[in-house]
Amino acid sequence: MKRVLTWHTRAGEVGLLLLKLHLLWVVWSLAGGIVLGVFPATAAVYGVIRGEFLQSAQPSTGPGEFRRIWRQEFRTANVVGYVFATAWAVLLLDRHLLETADLGVVEPLLGAVLWLVTLFVSCMTVNVWILAAHFAEGPFALVRRSAILVLARPVLALVTLLVAGVTLCVYYLVPGLVPVFGVAVPAFASFAYVWGTAVLPTARGS
Repeated sequence: MKRVLTWHTRAGEVGLLLLKLHLLWVVWSLAGGIVLGVFPATAAVYGVIRGEFLQSAQPSTGPGEFRRIWRQEFRTANVVGYVFATAWAVLLLDRHLLETADLGVVEPLLGAVLWLVTLFVSCMTVNVWILAAHFAEGPFALVRRSAILVLARPVLALVTLLVAGVTLCVYYLVPGLVPVFGVAVPAFASFAYVWGTAVLPTARGS
């Protein structure tokens, strides 16, 4: 009974944390005018989640810690975010061109290559924010590190993508969860998986 009570208490604490993180994400996304606020706010979500998993003597998961990380990661997060936004824009354009143009016999080959590249970029996208919370590096070093992670640990990268994808599917089935938890749930779920593999350092490295 005590164990069940502990699990329920912990679930409530995590739920409250995720709700707070989502609200802070909205506030600080707006504080950056959305275009300059969304990516630092996302980095701050992962940074606070990392602090929660570290279980320091006095973990700081309040608005002050979120604001500190948002400001600290402002430049790096925006560069990383727009690098990936550009990559996705190019992939979507390529997909559109592939579907509308008649490329003959090479079309199936190009389609397969595009799917592989899309999968690779997807894995990088879900892992780069986790890495950003652990490594105090510049934006392009983080992009490179995420690519290396996907190549060196493809199973980990794919499972992280699957975990994030499952949470998004739950959002699709229960859309009412989106305005309550937003980006916090997929961030927490994917971070929890990668943290459980013990591949991440407990101290923020460079």
